[in-house]
Amino acid sequence: MEETDHDRLNELIEVIYYEMPKTAEAVKEYFEGKETLKTLPAEQKWCIYFKYRVEEGMESLIDELRREEEGIMRADRALKKIERDREKRARAIFWDNQRLVRNSDMHAAEEKGRTEGRLQGRQEGQLEGRMASREEIARNALAEGSSIEFVQKITGLDMDTIKKL
Repeated sequence: MEETDHDRLNELIEVIYYEMPKTAEAVKEYFEGKETLKTLPAEQKWCIYFKYRVEEGMESLIDELRREEEGIMRADRALKKIERDREKRARAIFWDNQRLVRNSDMHAAEEKGRTEGRLQGRQEGQLEGRMASREEIARNALAEGSSIEFVQKITGLDMDTIKKL
């Protein structure tokens, strides 16, 4: 790792470059017992933490980093809080989406019911209109002297309805 390879952007910000294969090499040496965290520079510890903090099998290394480096311990707490907040937001978004879907389904069902009701009302209205028209035709035909049988034939009304007219 080249610790001298860096760029100073200003008095407060400095960019340090690390070769990640060297970080992996340091981790390998740690697990082989050739390297300890005490001998690693702080920047290398941070690289190891961020690269391996969520990898399986690295729990013991990350736990030791947390215990040894107060800054890493604080960063870990902050990241866990952010993750919990993210999970909480994800759950809230999920339930909001569920409510939207349910409301959308209910709205669609209500709209379908309204449409079917309108259609049924029109059909009933048309049927009533046709009945009124047939009765009116029957009255007019009877007034002109047509026979009940003829009126029944042209209107389709039953005999009792025609006789009541």
